[in-house]
Amino acid sequence: MKNFKRIISLFLTVVMVTMTFAGCSSHQTKTEQQTGNQDNNTRENIISKEDFKGEIELMVPAGDYISFMKENIIPYFEKEYPNVKVIVTDDQNIDTRIAAGDAPDVYAGVFGYQPAKYAKMGKLVNYEKFEDYNELFARIDERYINKNFGGLYYVPWNATTQLMIYNKNLFKEAGLDPNKPPKTFEEFLETAEKISRLPKREDGSKVYGTVFWNEALAWGGWYWTMLTQIYYNMNNGQYQLFNKYGTDVVFDKEDAKMGEFFQFMRKAQEYAPPNMEKNFFSRNIGMWLQFGYGWKANLDEAAGEPMEIGKDVGVAPIPVPKEGDTHWSTLDGRALMIFKSKPEQEKLAWELVKFLMRDDKNLEACKTLGQLPTLKSLKNDPYFQLPENKPFVEQLKYTLPNEPFAEVDDVANIIQQVYIETVIEKKISPDEAVGKKLLKKQERY
Repeated sequence: MKNFKRIISLFLTVVMVTMTFAGCSSHQTKTEQQTGNQDNNTRENIISKEDFKGEIELMVPAGDYISFMKENIIPYFEKEYPNVKVIVTDDQNIDTRIAAGDAPDVYAGVFGYQPAKYAKMGKLVNYEKFEDYNELFARIDERYINKNFGGLYYVPWNATTQLMIYNKNLFKEAGLDPNKPPKTFEEFLETAEKISRLPKREDGSKVYGTVFWNEALAWGGWYWTMLTQIYYNMNNGQYQLFNKYGTDVVFDKEDAKMGEFFQFMRKAQEYAPPNMEKNFFSRNIGMWLQFGYGWKANLDEAAGEPMEIGKDVGVAPIPVPKEGDTHWSTLDGRALMIFKSKPEQEKLAWELVKFLMRDDKNLEACKTLGQLPTLKSLKNDPYFQLPENKPFVEQLKYTLPNEPFAEVDDVANIIQQVYIETVIEKKISPDEAVGKKLLKKQERY
């Protein structure tokens, strides 16, 4: 009798186990059917991370981003996902590859026009398709999140903004107070002129009051994000290039002060070298209006010895028309985008994005790459309260995000072409420059 009970018990156990596996098998089949439809939400029924299998490509900017990913992220991700291989590439040919149908799985592009541009092309995955997308987006500060065409096509990985930096030693040499940087555009020009009068250095190199990254004017519309912080302060942050709907440009309006922007840049260029061959870190430049928080590492590569914020480098807001005005700047950063492929690839890409947005990994990226946090949990981290970091964090309250319209790149290219003619080559006046852009705008729209 006892043996019979054991047999019955064993039989029932086998039946229950069989039914359990059958149920799991049925559920997996249903999931596969759901993920096979690109229009349905992705459903995850993953027992362990070992079930993720395949190879994905992560594309990032060349340089520090490549080494950071290879050394600080990928080894740990692949250890946690042992059957996944991640290939890291740089983004120097991103548009060519997209046009050829060879987009990466994950791309760390920039805020604003890039997600809008690629979403409009139908190339990006809407993060809302992932069942657990809300768990991630709820952890991100809302100021960094924008919808494009009704969808969430990027995850704001990190942020940055721009301030003015200046060489305290050159200020002293020119008889200026190193603790009182210029607050207005007029004061900036006066300061730049005084510094430009300093004698040449021992090696014969000239000293300049300021500098601009002029060679980048020919590198695409992205460079407009290196000029916008100056333009915004001309109009008190009231005008960007487009209206808030992206249906028409507004830079040609009188109150946008685009003419004044060109006039100021033309005067400032008189105290600057033609390009960035001699940059701020050569120690021969007085002020730089285009310093992004992400470039702090460049201070370590300064001529002679590292430069240090607070010691020989000062940080100040971008100048304004008159003292007391709000000092505006740009809100930029890196956006994680997933390009459409097979459902299995997209799920692998989503796992990598979530890994990059973990608190510890995100903080490590911010520290290593010189970026500001987008995660709510990291905003008050002691690291971002340090004297060399705090001014950038405080500036975030008065920033305008890169415009999330696909057409921004085209319009910015038009403006940059005219910028070259009026500021660099001085072929046309600032007033003529605004009129010429208006003509091109009418042709464009």
